[in-house]
Amino acid sequence: MNVVLNTCVRIGRARIIAVLAVAAVAWSAEPVLAADLGGDCCADLEERIAELEATAARKGNRKVSLTISGYIAQELTWWDDGEESNAYLHGLGPTQATNVRFGGQAQISPGWTAGFLIRIQNLSDDPFGRLPNGDAMNQNDPNLDRGLNTQMAYWYIQNKELGKISVGRMAHAGKSTAMGTDQSGTQIIDSYTLLAGFPQFIIRTDGDLSPPQLTWGQLAFCYSQSSPLGGDCNGIVLNGVRYDTPTVAGFTASASWGEDDFWEVALRYSQEISGFKVAFGTGYSEFTIENVTGPLPAGSRKDSKFFQVGGYLQHMASGLFVHAAYGHENNSDTTVVVGTPATQVTPPDSNQWYVKAGIRRAWTPLGATIVYGDYAEYLDQVGPNALGLGIESSTFRRSGATIAPAGRGLRQRGGPHQLLIPPLIGHGLRLWVSLGICCLQLGRRDT
Repeated sequence: MNVVLNTCVRIGRARIIAVLAVAAVAWSAEPVLAADLGGDCCADLEERIAELEATAARKGNRKVSLTISGYIAQELTWWDDGEESNAYLHGLGPTQATNVRFGGQAQISPGWTAGFLIRIQNLSDDPFGRLPNGDAMNQNDPNLDRGLNTQMAYWYIQNKELGKISVGRMAHAGKSTAMGTDQSGTQIIDSYTLLAGFPQFIIRTDGDLSPPQLTWGQLAFCYSQSSPLGGDCNGIVLNGVRYDTPTVAGFTASASWGEDDFWEVALRYSQEISGFKVAFGTGYSEFTIENVTGPLPAGSRKDSKFFQVGGYLQHMASGLFVHAAYGHENNSDTTVVVGTPATQVTPPDSNQWYVKAGIRRAWTPLGATIVYGDYAEYLDQVGPNALGLGIESSTFRRSGATIAPAGRGLRQRGGPHQLLIPPLIGHGLRLWVSLGICCLQLGRRDT
């Protein structure tokens, strides 16, 4: 098991007061002679700046704020697949990638607020995705450039007593419910997903990258969202409607519904109890699409159910912590079209579980440093390409930054079959930088 040392430095809040607008006022002010050094030389300018501050960030008598936040995240990974080795510098995949967020909020009446969030992420070095033409980050290509992506764009209305309703493209009720309980500060850079775990790398068989469609992600495939996510099978943002209750005694309940079709519910808890930080989350979701056109093969039918549960416990005085997550996907009503001639195949139900333990302490003035190790196991997450090759079951294990399938190997339809796969060993140096643009608050005024 590898141990990853992670230090996160965050620069606190700051204010910017309409700098460009102030500059425009300064340039349009009446000219002042060099010899005019009287005490009232800048009174007019100061008055006009005060007027600008009073009106720049409000409408009517409402409180309006705009918050800009984000981070930059890169990973340098050395890998060895048994025949070839290299080092790649890349991002952390969708939802974890370098991003910038714009959030606005206004009070519309006592107890009521409305707002929006837009999140733009950089997928110019994406280790997770695959283009329709087959391009992906793997042994043959060190980079996949998917450009900028508007990951989230939604609006909401919230009441302290009634809760919050949100509409648009967002993280829904059950998204990352189990994984999200990880409060160690390492969730973004290391979790039981394969977002930065090279899911498009080709499994080398007998020394060859063949068959090319058999990738690591095909042994960690989630049918709920048709992606090689590994764990967290409900981990991608979607269009829909979400409702969250007010927090009561540390508990919050959520429900979502979205187009063509999915629905999900979740319960979350977070509290400090007797010197321990405690977090818990559980969720259930159903995803149904009658006529899939992609990314599953055309003619497939998806009706997958996903259950997840996770928790976190940290002793505040010592900093010792443990996090665990479990997921189960039921695919008994899903059929996938594979092979030639085309055949309808039902994927197996699958399970994933993950544990992370370590210590979080502020040993330096730079902030908290986290030392930890983790272990994950993915059972029977057989993707459509693997099904097309006749594979029925699999065991895929990962510890620290090392990826190595083991256990009972793969079972193929038509009789016992053992496919020996060399481990893909990867050692990652994660560079986590939170820039000064984090949490800048622009022109907030109390009126």
